[in-house]
Amino acid sequence: MTAATTIMKTTAKLAESIASLPPLPSTAQKILTCFGDEFIDAEKVAAVVEGDPGICAKLLGLSNSAYFGLVEPVNDIREAISRVLGVDTVRSLVLAMAIQQTFNSKNCPEFDVERFWAKSLLAAECCKKIAFADDHAHDSDRDFAFSAGLCHNLGLMALVHIEPQRVNKVLTAHRLTNEESELAELFEAELHTNHRIMTVELGRTWSLPATMLAAYQFRASPRARCDVRLGPIVAAGIAAAENAGVEENRRICLEGFATELGIPAGDIQDFALLSDRQKETMQSLASTMTR
Repeated sequence: MTAATTIMKTTAKLAESIASLPPLPSTAQKILTCFGDEFIDAEKVAAVVEGDPGICAKLLGLSNSAYFGLVEPVNDIREAISRVLGVDTVRSLVLAMAIQQTFNSKNCPEFDVERFWAKSLLAAECCKKIAFADDHAHDSDRDFAFSAGLCHNLGLMALVHIEPQRVNKVLTAHRLTNEESELAELFEAELHTNHRIMTVELGRTWSLPATMLAAYQFRASPRARCDVRLGPIVAAGIAAAENAGVEENRRICLEGFATELGIPAGDIQDFALLSDRQKETMQSLASTMTR
């Protein structure tokens, strides 16, 4: 069997596996429409959450946790959203938890699902800040920036579900090289595709909003033309998040994004800076997403 034949068969198998994944959970579908609704309020979000008892229970549990230190417990999801958690936090939590139910990561010990969501939340926050700092961004870019950042790496989670052993090998190699190697290149060598491309494929399969899908296509093929402003916004937000905590000489260069978005590179990177309280909040949310 030739190398080209092997690559074609591997790629076809992965595409088939993506196509056979369960559909995007209805709760996630409904909450995604909330991200595009500029008039969303706690009542609308609560109506979605109440349709999923498991997620509803987790959110109530988070609201009543010691982290928030409430004097009186909250027993109503509407009160939890309006008084404790907030609409934006709940939207991201519901989307992540609904998607989480689709995948199994237990057979890939190198994949840290809590770390995955913590990094995704940071990327989402950076994307949102960049979108609002970008004078040329449209309302739709700002509406979907957070959710696009939050879901930008779902291809990795899908690969963990489909090929746990081979992905475990890739993630181990990535960790042992002290993250100097590009993860996409390691995936290409092992699976003849990468997590960015798989995010696009999953986005197509799940019929994610067109603006989000275009952003993921831009990230998978950055040299391709992107007519959606959300593309460079999301790419810049992810890069800033990935640079957080990394030595300056190993950081992804942000100058290209700075030129395209008209935002200084230093400002883009600063969007990834969080206070201790914000870090604690993000970690708490990531932990809730994985339960």
